[in-house]
This record gives sequence, structure tokens and C-alpha cells, in this order.
Amino acid sequence: MGVGVGNVARAFRVFYSNLLRHDFRKSLRFDALPERTMLPLIRCFLLGYFGGILVPEASAKLPGSLSGNGRTDFLIGDVAVEFVVRTPEAARASLLANTNAAEVRKLLKHDGHALLVLFDLSRRPLTDDLLERYRDCPSLGQGPHRKSAFNLAYYYIRSARPLLPGVLRKNIRI
Repeated sequence: MGVGVGNVARAFRVFYSNLLRHDFRKSLRFDALPERTMLPLIRCFLLGYFGGILVPEASAKLPGSLSGNGRTDFLIGDVAVEFVVRTPEAARASLLANTNAAEVRKLLKHDGHALLVLFDLSRRPLTDDLLERYRDCPSLGQGPHRKSAFNLAYYYIRSARPLLPGVLRKNIRI
């Protein structure tokens, strides 16, 4: 079943925009959770959104690692998803391309559709120039490598008052 990158990005947009809504989160600080704490919440959300086609922690090729293997955060139908979060007090480096090179390498080696989801929960969004650096390919090691294109979806706070989410999507071809 073809889910499509657009449907997966739409699901993450629903999740992100509701994290910011005060009437949804009430006394819980969903808008300040780090990636490791947020992953089980997203897993449950995506299971409800997509049903049984969700595979968490799917096996993937990871060039440059000792074993050559790794895991993508989610496989939804034929779409591999890697997820990264920047908490409100974290430095912007947590979302930059060189920090997330391992995630990018997994997506480049995935044979099919791929999506890198960046949640920016800080009030200082990244510039478009910083997101363009994802077009610089990280080293995959020696030998000829077949590289697939991947999509990037950057969710950020567009306006603080009123609190409005924004999304920037890019198709990254190496």
C-alpha cells in the first residue's frame, strides 16, 4: 500500500500543531519534550493514524557504522521516517545537517520514499540557508553507492503571539 510522503508529512503536521495548542496539552509540557521522550507518543499517534502499516525501529543500511546496519525511527508503508527534535532551550545545532548525518545516510540508502522530520520547539527558527545544507551529501564511505532522494519537513513556530505553527518542505536530491 502506497502511503506517500505527503500523507506522512500531514500526519506530523497534525501532531506538531496540537503539541503547541494549550487547550490540548493543558498542564503537560508536550512542547518541551526531548526526542527520546517524544518517540513513544509519536509511535502511538502514528499507529492510530496509519494503523497496522506502521513499523517502528525498522532495520536500515547505515554506511559508516561498524556493522553497516542501523534503524530508522519508523517505516510507514514504503516511507522511511527519521525524526529529530529541538527543545525550546536547545542550541540550533541539534537540527543542523552535520549533526544529523547518520539519519541522512540511512535515508539516502533507503530504497523507496524517505522523510526527515525536524520538530523545532524553540522560538528561534532555522533559516532557509541552514536547511539548504542538507543538500550537501555526508560521506557514505568507499565504493559506489546508490543514493535515493529524500524529503525534509521542518516544523517550526512561525509566530509567538498568536502561537502559530509553520512548515517548510524540501525535496533533497544528491
